[in-house]
Amino acid sequence: MSLNRSLDKRKNKNFVINNKYFLKQYALKNYDFLGKGIIVVNLLLLQTDTIDAKDIFSQQIENDQDITIHQPISYIPQNNFWFKMLNLKIKKKYKINIQEQDSTNKKFLIVFVKDASIEHFSIYSIKL
Repeated sequence: MSLNRSLDKRKNKNFVINNKYFLKQYALKNYDFLGKGIIVVNLLLLQTDTIDAKDIFSQQIENDQDITIHQPISYIPQNNFWFKMLNLKIKKKYKINIQEQDSTNKKFLIVFVKDASIEHFSIYSIKL
């Protein structure tokens, strides 16, 4: 069991390392447009280990109600239902309240969702 968990962590960490540039650009673009939020990577829907720039920047969201975790990669703003749901799950599992994070430091949280019920997930942060 622990071997599988460490394998998942290594795979997620490699995903962040391999796609750091695109994730930072995606976070900054959406932060400017939607405000404070988190990046969600839905591992059930992601087909590959690397992000193509056209895939990540082609998502044009008309309003924040269209944003959901049921996309391979999405930016969830703080006023969205899914942000509140993930905040509760993260607070329960990691004892971190992501709504109360300092907005002056430029860190973005990446949440890797591993199942449809959002019971199994991992979090990483990237500095800009």
